[in-house]
Amino acid sequence: MAQQILHPLDPRSDTTGPRRVCEALEIAPARFPHDHDPPEFALWAGAKEAVVRVSQFVPVVTLSNVSHWDERESDICGLLAPHLRAHHPSWRLGYAKPDRRAVQTVARLHGFGPAEVLHVGDSFDYDVRGALAAGAQALWITTSVPTAEESGLLAHHPGRVALVPDLPGAVRFIERTVHPSTRTTRSVTP
Repeated sequence: MAQQILHPLDPRSDTTGPRRVCEALEIAPARFPHDHDPPEFALWAGAKEAVVRVSQFVPVVTLSNVSHWDERESDICGLLAPHLRAHHPSWRLGYAKPDRRAVQTVARLHGFGPAEVLHVGDSFDYDVRGALAAGAQALWITTSVPTAEESGLLAHHPGRVALVPDLPGAVRFIERTVHPSTRTTRSVTP
């Protein structure tokens, strides 16, 4: 429910989120957890370095499934300045991944078509499915072997998804793809 209702909700203009979640869960509004205190936002280890390196080749923006309440006063752009072009949380976009409109909207906002976008993420369900649904390419950060269902979807979209084991692997993949003279490793592609 949070993914579908709260993440794409901007409470500054729409106060119906808690009521809609309660209705969907069939609970009384008094039971809604108004005392939500999420942990402070923290970047992945190596994220700033990754953004610095990748931004030398391509514009870098973020697309994050996060509610207004979870993001609070986080300054993603400030943490990654001046290398991050923009930060697009779902609550500002009005769409949450894997809704294809999230990736499509971010692409449009930056003057690109979805096919020109490489969406990098660690969630098959949100990042890979969302990118494919939008018509974008995906770079899936995972050390897991794809399940039969995941393999089936990857086979249905040949050449549109690459797998790397970690964030440094993602950076190397992007550098090799955009600037072939930086070839240092081989990635796994389904």
